[in-house]
Amino acid sequence: MSRQEYRPLTRQERKRLRRFIFLVCAVVLLLLLFFPGRSLLSYHRMQNELARLVERNKSLEKRNRELAAEIERLKTDDAYLEEVARKKHGLLRDNEEVYDFTPRKEKKKRQ
Repeated sequence: MSRQEYRPLTRQERKRLRRFIFLVCAVVLLLLLFFPGRSLLSYHRMQNELARLVERNKSLEKRNRELAAEIERLKTDDAYLEEVARKKHGLLRDNEEVYDFTPRKEKKKRQ
């Protein structure tokens, strides 16, 4: 086996090598930034989506707890149940009458 001697690169070869390295780095950087599904932009979008979903999940859990508390109150508190029935559904007690004093024009708009 013969041993090759080391010779320094010429100016032209160094220039080509720098261009090649720059080109490879630019391609790798572009792939990291814009490669579909695995880029930094996709990662950033997914992080934003995750934060939005976590926030939505928290608000839904809070709403679920509120509804569970209201269900329990409707089951146990008769006065609250009566209040809801009167306000939401317009129910009346026995021997109770309703007098409607709204003008006729407004009544027609409601219908």
